[in-house]
Amino acid sequence: MAIYRPARSREDTAMELSTLRTELDKSFKPIFEKHGGKGIELGELRRELEDEGLLEHISHARMDQLLTKADQDANQLITYREFEHMMTRDLTQSERSRFQSVIRAAIMDIVPLRFRDDFLANYNCCPPPIFILFISIAEIVVFVVYAMELKEDGIETTATSGVAMYSPLVYKPNRRYEAWRFLTYMLMHQGYMHILFNMIFQLLFGLPLEIVHKAWRVALVYLLGVIAGSLAHSISDHNVGLVGASGGVYALLGAHVAAIVTNWREMNYKCMDPEELEDNTCKGIGRILLSAPVRLMVILVLVVPDTAMAVYRRVTAPDEFKVGVTAHIGGFMAGLLLGIPILMNVRRHEWETNLGWVTLAIYLAFVALCCIFNAVYDGYPNTDWSGW
Repeated sequence: MAIYRPARSREDTAMELSTLRTELDKSFKPIFEKHGGKGIELGELRRELEDEGLLEHISHARMDQLLTKADQDANQLITYREFEHMMTRDLTQSERSRFQSVIRAAIMDIVPLRFRDDFLANYNCCPPPIFILFISIAEIVVFVVYAMELKEDGIETTATSGVAMYSPLVYKPNRRYEAWRFLTYMLMHQGYMHILFNMIFQLLFGLPLEIVHKAWRVALVYLLGVIAGSLAHSISDHNVGLVGASGGVYALLGAHVAAIVTNWREMNYKCMDPEELEDNTCKGIGRILLSAPVRLMVILVLVVPDTAMAVYRRVTAPDEFKVGVTAHIGGFMAGLLLGIPILMNVRRHEWETNLGWVTLAIYLAFVALCCIFNAVYDGYPNTDWSGW
């Protein structure tokens, strides 16, 4: 038996479109306004829609048809009015719901043009940098707690000594089966100077990185750098324990180099520009000091001598003062390799995307090889299966 469905009236359709326009003004117009009056690049929007999975709902040809039709003036830019026209007139009702589920995320991921030209425009504290502050506080709290515990046992924590090697947080080669130690060793430090310098470097280089790239990216690079540091140490110093956040700190330094590589042009925006220097001398000088070559020089000045000194101390110092130099190197290389695919790239190029896949593969291969080495190498101390 046929079922009768009354046709929708013009009034119903008009009301639905009016409601849709109100929703679009509320949800999408502010996002488009961030991109200025010129609109959003058509190619960029197409790539982001593909990344967000739109092709799972409509065909590639249909997506291209819609976007090309939306670009009414054929200038390869989609303004808010063109976007609104597409959403209210070009899409079918079923397509509209599918489009809305992904297009907001796609537009949100597109960096506004002025941010892509000028790297400094991306410095903002919204959301505020919380990871570096959180991890620094956690490391300080753990240091203080163990210093008090050692003092109760009659052991003073000095500038260069005082670490609770019995802690389940310390990396120990004879307890490698406790996998968390490859990460938690970052919470332990040997003496006041050890934690002081790590905190200074961590805050000095971590906070600016997080202000631009945000917490989740920096946290990922930092923690994976800590793991890379302990893995590198485990295959080079088979009999030596490891404490300190140096793997994470050096991962931040490596990440800065990665950001310089992928954002070189944007970091040099209006650098040495005569008009900029004349109009606002302080801002012009600031651009020079924060340019890519200066950033790179500062990182190298810090990393090269410190690494050389760590190598020297590793070879010549007594056992109790030896430095886990391979943890520094492993952390730095992890930051460099992972920073390219993970950190924000304000103007993405195809070669940078391809390079990111390569560096990610290198990092994963390194981790896999280290894990295999830890499992099969028989030169480690006998495994300690006792309790803590």
